[in-house]
Amino acid sequence: MNRIKSILFIGLPILVLALCVVGFLFAPNDPNHVDLSSKFIRPCGEYPFGTDHLGRCILSRILYGGKTTIGIVLVGSAIVVFIGTTLGLLLGQSRQGQNIFIESVLNAVTALPPIAYLIIFIGAWGNGVSTMLTALTISLIMRLIKLVKTETEIELRKAYILCAVTSGSKRLHLLFVHVLPNIIRDIIHFVCLSCTDMVMAIVGFSFIGLGLGDNIIDWGIMVSEARGITVLRPDIILYPVCFIFLSTLSFNLIAREIERMGGFHA
Repeated sequence: MNRIKSILFIGLPILVLALCVVGFLFAPNDPNHVDLSSKFIRPCGEYPFGTDHLGRCILSRILYGGKTTIGIVLVGSAIVVFIGTTLGLLLGQSRQGQNIFIESVLNAVTALPPIAYLIIFIGAWGNGVSTMLTALTISLIMRLIKLVKTETEIELRKAYILCAVTSGSKRLHLLFVHVLPNIIRDIIHFVCLSCTDMVMAIVGFSFIGLGLGDNIIDWGIMVSEARGITVLRPDIILYPVCFIFLSTLSFNLIAREIERMGGFHA
């Protein structure tokens, strides 16, 4: 029974996120097609969620917005996991003198909140998908390096590592075959929670006009546009808000289930 429950708590959120990413393939209309004669149409067969103030299909824009928002999050997460895990493992077995210097640098860099990186990069490079992706990944990579480095140092002091060393295991074999499997759940837990932060950062900056640039559809810009027409169609703002809630809830449910399984040590 517990196994089935675990599969549901992880499988269903993954399914929701997958639908957010590939849902644009099933979009019923062109999300950017403007037809002022069709504005504010109520939900119907052709427009399941109706149309907005420019006559654009809301459902199509929601699905394309999911591809943009969740797509950036997943690509950024993959980069963070690969670089952060690799560097964290390698730095975790450094010598004591190097360790103090590295720890100081990591503490200084991670002291800045992710939003500060976004402000700096957007100010330097302007709006855009690449700017958003770079700012978010750099911030989270540093935090993951610090986490993996700390976990690696703890694991390297354990008896099974000493046994592996006496058996002749090489350094890289030790890190990636013995240490990594024992900290992988902590890494996944961290990344899942970070994905929630990434979604909110993307949505928040798009909402205030510092998002992904012109002609890029994401849920944040949809909320911003719907805010000005809530008197005429109050339901329009609910659609992107619901998808933002479902995506962040999905990431949190996965993280919570991993924590319940014993993957995270507080």
